[in-house]
Amino acid sequence: MAVTDISMLRQRRKKKKAMKFVKKLVIVLAIVAAVLAVVLTKDLWYPKLEGILTKIPAPENSAELAEGYFPLSIEGGASYQLIALDNCLALADDSHFFVHNTNGKMIFSDQHTFANPVMTAGEKKILLYDLGGKSFSLYSKYKNIYSKTTDEPILIARLGSKDTAAVVTKSEKYPSVLMVYDEDGKNIFNYRSVSRIIDVTFNSDSSGCYITTIGASGGFIVSRILYYRFDRIDYSEIGDPVPVWQTEDIQTLALSVKTMDDKILLLGDTMCAYYDGNGQMLDSYTYKRRLVDYSIDDEIAAMIFVNEERRTSELVTVDCQNGIISEKPLDHEVLNVQVSGNVVYIQSSGSINSLTAAGEPVSSVHLDTDYENFCRIDGYIYLLGYDEINRINFN
Repeated sequence: MAVTDISMLRQRRKKKKAMKFVKKLVIVLAIVAAVLAVVLTKDLWYPKLEGILTKIPAPENSAELAEGYFPLSIEGGASYQLIALDNCLALADDSHFFVHNTNGKMIFSDQHTFANPVMTAGEKKILLYDLGGKSFSLYSKYKNIYSKTTDEPILIARLGSKDTAAVVTKSEKYPSVLMVYDEDGKNIFNYRSVSRIIDVTFNSDSSGCYITTIGASGGFIVSRILYYRFDRIDYSEIGDPVPVWQTEDIQTLALSVKTMDDKILLLGDTMCAYYDGNGQMLDSYTYKRRLVDYSIDDEIAAMIFVNEERRTSELVTVDCQNGIISEKPLDHEVLNVQVSGNVVYIQSSGSINSLTAAGEPVSSVHLDTDYENFCRIDGYIYLLGYDEINRINFN
C-alpha cells in the first residue's frame, strides 16, 4: 500500500511540474507575441505617441537658443535644405536625408546618391528628387516609402495632398514630359507638353492638377495655366489629353502657382495674378521693384522686394480670399520670408519679425548671430547657420 501511495505522489508531483511548465511557457509566448505585435505595428502607433512624448510647451518669444540635441552640427559651407515635415524638421545635404523631432533628436536618416538633391513637401510626406538626374524618392518622417527612376533627366517634381507625385522630365521630342504617380508609386497620368513646364500644382484632393507652362510671344516670355482632371480625360486626335480649361497667356515668367480655396494664384518674376476656379483672371499686380523672395500659404502670399538705392525692402502681401493687396515699406533689408497661416515671418540680419497680412508688426526677436535661412514649425523657429542648426521659441 505504501509503494502505491509513493507512486501516486510522484505522479501528482510530475503533474504539478508539468502544469507549472505549461503556465510559464504560455506566459513567455504571450510576452513574445506582445513584443512582436508592438514591433510590427510600430508605424501605426509610434507616430501618435511620439508627438505626445516630445511635445514641450513653448514659452514666450526668446532669442535663447535651445539646449539638449541643439545645436545640430552640420558641415560648414555645404548646401543644406530644411523644411517642415509633419511637425518635424527634414534636412537634406549632398549625401543624406535626415528627420529630427522638435527637440532635435534624429528619428530617421537615409543615404542617397543624388548629385543635386531637392526637397518638395506635401502634407505629411517629402519628395526628394535629383535635379538633372533620374531618381526620386518619397519619404515619411519614419521611412522611405518608395524610390523610382526616370528615363530622362528630371526638371522639377511636386507633391500633392494625397502623396500624389508629379515628376517633369526632359524629352528628345518634347520640351517637357509630365508623369503623375499615386501614393503607391503607380503611374496614373502622363502629359507631353510642346511648351516648357515650369510648375505643377495639385488641386485640393489630388484628383487633378494645374500645369504651368512658359513660352514666347511677340518677343516676350509668357506663362499659361492648364487644368487637367485624372478621373475624366478627353483625348485629341493625336492622342494628347485635352485640358478642362486653360488661361490666357500672361506676360511674366511664372515662378510658382498655388491654389487658395477656390482661387488660383500665379506668382511671376514681374507680376502676379489670381484666377477663379474656371481660369478667369480676377486681378493682377505689377511689381515696382526687384523680387528677392516669396512665400505662399493657404490664403496669403508674401513677397519681398529690394530698394537698392536705400538698401531697404518692401513687403507686399496678397490676400486672395478677400482680394486685398497690401504694400508695406520696411526700414531694413529682409533676407527671407515665410508665411504660416495668416502671419508673415521675415528674417533680417540679426532679427526675425512677425507681421499681419497687412504688414503690421506683431512681435520680434533679436538674434546674436546671422543665419542663412529659417523654418517655422509650431511655436519654434529653426535657424540654418554656416555649420549648425539651432532653435528658438517664437509664438
